[in-house]
Amino acid sequence: MKSKISLNLLAGLLLVSIALTACGGSTKFPTGKFLKANSMNSGIELKDDGSFSVFAGDTTLITGTYSVDGNVFTETSNTGGCSTNVDFNYTFDGKNLTFNYAGNPEDDADCTGRYADFNNVTYTLQK
Repeated sequence: MKSKISLNLLAGLLLVSIALTACGGSTKFPTGKFLKANSMNSGIELKDDGSFSVFAGDTTLITGTYSVDGNVFTETSNTGGCSTNVDFNYTFDGKNLTFNYAGNPEDDADCTGRYADFNNVTYTLQK
């Protein structure tokens, strides 16, 4: 009887552990160099220190900073002259990083570069 209760308790703890992990436990925001979908040389580099750069070939187009809270990426500064503190929801499947505006994309349409780079855009992590 005692071992049956212990096995049931162990099984219950295991299920709780799996459920917590599946709910997003300790997911770390991906960093590295990402190429824009359907591009051979343009993309974004996201660094661990919260900085980023947008590039085309060997040319850096924009630099800036970001913060992450859960699945929300916030651009906190940029050298492109666009407004800051703009939020994007992101998903990452281990290879592909996709951004979507957290608010109405049309509110940011005047920032044409960011709009083109974050409005339902997917990037592929480079190894």
